[in-house]
Amino acid sequence: MSEPIVSRPPRRARKALLVGLAALALPVLVTGAVMLVIAGGGPTASPADVIGPPVRAASAQGERVYVLTSQWKTYKGFGRNATSYTDLLVDVWAFDAADARPVWRHRLTRDRRGVNMGRALLGAQDGILWALDPRGLVGLSLADGAVVADVARIEAANPELKGLLPTEANYYRFDAAGLSFTAADGRKWRMGDRLKVQPATAEASAAAGVTVPARIAGGNGTYAFMERGLTIGPRWLGLLDAEEAAVFATNGAIGGVDPANHPRMRLWRADIGSRKTFFGPKPVYGGFAPLPQSPEFVNAGLLSNGVTNTLPILLFKPDSVLILHRDRLGDAGKLKLTRISGPAGKAVWSVDLPMRSLEAVMPGERSLALLGARDEEGPRHGPTRRDIVSVDQLVAVDLASGRMGAYGFKVLPTEPQKIPASSTTLAR
Repeated sequence: MSEPIVSRPPRRARKALLVGLAALALPVLVTGAVMLVIAGGGPTASPADVIGPPVRAASAQGERVYVLTSQWKTYKGFGRNATSYTDLLVDVWAFDAADARPVWRHRLTRDRRGVNMGRALLGAQDGILWALDPRGLVGLSLADGAVVADVARIEAANPELKGLLPTEANYYRFDAAGLSFTAADGRKWRMGDRLKVQPATAEASAAAGVTVPARIAGGNGTYAFMERGLTIGPRWLGLLDAEEAAVFATNGAIGGVDPANHPRMRLWRADIGSRKTFFGPKPVYGGFAPLPQSPEFVNAGLLSNGVTNTLPILLFKPDSVLILHRDRLGDAGKLKLTRISGPAGKAVWSVDLPMRSLEAVMPGERSLALLGARDEEGPRHGPTRRDIVSVDQLVAVDLASGRMGAYGFKVLPTEPQKIPASSTTLAR
C-alpha cells in the first residue's frame, strides 16, 4: 500500500514553521492516536502491542517464537487545515528462540480506521502457523511467513464449507490434536493434511507437529509462573525463610506463599514421610534444612510455564531449578532469573530481566523464551512532562550459560520488510 499524500504549505512558510518549532523543542501532538509526528521529522517510535498468547514452535530453520502485534501509524500534514491519517498495522513476527532476534515479519493487516479486535494466534500445526483475523482464518508458513492457507483455499479444498467458515474466535479450538472449529451450520470439523477437514470427534488424540499457544498470565500476573516448591521422590525442595521452616517442621505440612510477611527466602529441602488418616495416607514433612550454598532471594518462586498441575521447570547437566525473583521490594522492583543447581544450591548464573511483569513462559531444550513488559517514557507533552507507556519485551535466555537476548517493541511502524531494531539494549 502506498504512503498517503500529505499536504504541505509553501516552502518559505514551511521553513519558518520548522525553525519556530525547533526553537521551542515542541512536538506536534496528533489527537486520538498513540503516534507523535515531529514537524518535518516523520513518525516516532511507539509500542507495538502484543496481542494474545505467543507460540513457540519448531521450524525447518530451528526453534522460533511467533508473536502477533498491533501498532498505530499516524501521518499529519502541515497547516491548520492539513489532513491526518491513521493506519492500524497488524503484524505476525518470528523470532529466533535462542537470542530473541527477529527473523521475519508478515503484515497481516494495514487498515485505515481499523478496529483492534478479533485477532489471535491459534497455534502451529504441520508447518503452518494458524491465525485468526476479522476477515477469517489464515495460515502462515512457519519458515518464512508466506500465506499458505486462507478462506478461499480452505473452501476450495472443502466445497462443503463454502460460506460457512467462522470469523469469531469462540468457534475455534486449538489443542494437542491441532485446529478444530464449529462451522456456521453447527457441524464440527478438524483440520487435516493439505487443508482437508474431517469430522471432529471428542476422542481425538495428540498429534505430532502440533504446538499450542503459551499460557498467558491474564489477571494473575507474574505469580502465575511462580511455585513454592516441588516433590522429587521422597524429598521436597522449595523456597522458605527460617521462621517458616520452623513452623512447617512443627506442623508437618507446607503452607502457602506469604511474600508480605516473608519476602526474603532461600532454597530448603525436607524429607517426606506419611501417616495414616481416616481418608488415607497423608504426607508429613520433616528434616528441614537449607541448601548450604543457596543465595537469598526477594519475592521469589520456582519458575513454571504457568500450566495448571505442571511441575516447575527442571534442568539437567547439572540438575537445576530456575528461581524467578526481584531485585528489590516495591513498585520499582525488576525481575531477575537465577539457575540453582543441586545438591548444595549453588548459583550457576543470574540475569537481570528487562521487564517488571511476566506474561508468558516458553521453555525449550536449550533456551527459555519469556514475554513480559515494563514501563518506559512515552510521548512528550511540553518541555518536561512525558507519558508513561507499557512496552512489551521478548527475552531469550541460553539455559547453559545464562546469555540473554531481548527485543523491545517500542519501535518505528515501518514496512514489514524493514524490521526495526530492538528498542531494548542489554549491557554486555
